[in-house]
Amino acid sequence: MKIKEINIGKEFKCGLPNYSNITARADIKIELGENEEPDWNTAWDTINQQLSLQVDGLDPSWISTKEYGNFFKVITKIPKKKEV
Repeated sequence: MKIKEINIGKEFKCGLPNYSNITARADIKIELGENEEPDWNTAWDTINQQLSLQVDGLDPSWISTKEYGNFFKVITKIPKKKEV
């Protein structure tokens, strides 16, 4: 069996005032070529950077806007490097 793609993700629970919290999540899909090994360090670094960007300087005042469904949605696409 050949693996063609791998999905990995991570969640981070961030504490907010008044005993509240919110969960930030980042997922990525890695597409693999023929006989290609995944670069795990780069994948986890990318996920950790995205989570850090999502919760950095979190201002809890946005909670009153009732738009938490759109607050943490971030999509990052990194083109696959072609070997020469």
